[in-house]
Amino acid sequence: MIKRIYGSLPPDYPLSDVIVGRIYAYYEAYGTGYDFCTFYEGDGMLAMYYGGELYAYCSESFGDSDSLICFGETLGCSSILTNIDLGDTAEKLCLMTARTKDIAKCGSANLTEDYKTVFGILKSGFDLSDEHFDSWYTDTCHMVRHGISKLMLATYDEAPAACGIMLYGYENNCYLSHIAVRKDMQKKGFGEAVVRGIAAISADKYENAAVLCREELCGFYRKIGFEKIQTFYEIRR
Repeated sequence: MIKRIYGSLPPDYPLSDVIVGRIYAYYEAYGTGYDFCTFYEGDGMLAMYYGGELYAYCSESFGDSDSLICFGETLGCSSILTNIDLGDTAEKLCLMTARTKDIAKCGSANLTEDYKTVFGILKSGFDLSDEHFDSWYTDTCHMVRHGISKLMLATYDEAPAACGIMLYGYENNCYLSHIAVRKDMQKKGFGEAVVRGIAAISADKYENAAVLCREELCGFYRKIGFEKIQTFYEIRR
């Protein structure tokens, strides 16, 4: 049986796991008292429902993937991300990692809170439109204010060129997300500058940087110094 968690999270899960780390980072920021960020435990499963998305770590003792999909449907999830195979309809995502000090480099990328500029660049690489800005801004601003996330912006001749997000950090790991480059600035090294910039501001606190990406993007991250260590699975509705 899967039950909502009130109070402390259970300790018997690997904090180095990308999903478990995310769950604990959000727990420390928000606690278990909000309905917009809820936590669950089942037999061998730890999960978080946030922003319409379910993040679930499942150990070998958890049941089959159908149980997890069914649970996600009861919550009305728009997506499920997990470490267990969700079947033929799931997209495979690669977990790429690197030592932050090995890839860190200060340069054209700096921290920013210019949300509109970052969102404008994100539209170049993600399925976003202007109608998504308010919800994205509310969510992202909330995470930045609570110290979970940081925004990075790379510029060229003072013009914005690329962006990325240090989505969260926990234990020795920080996790990158939403690396995007303006269409007219692509293939000029600005995406790499953002990744290295995030590593630079994180190296003193986090030993490793990690990112989940599609298979076709692995080459980009390998060039920077990342290596693939695991496969995760995602279903979007």
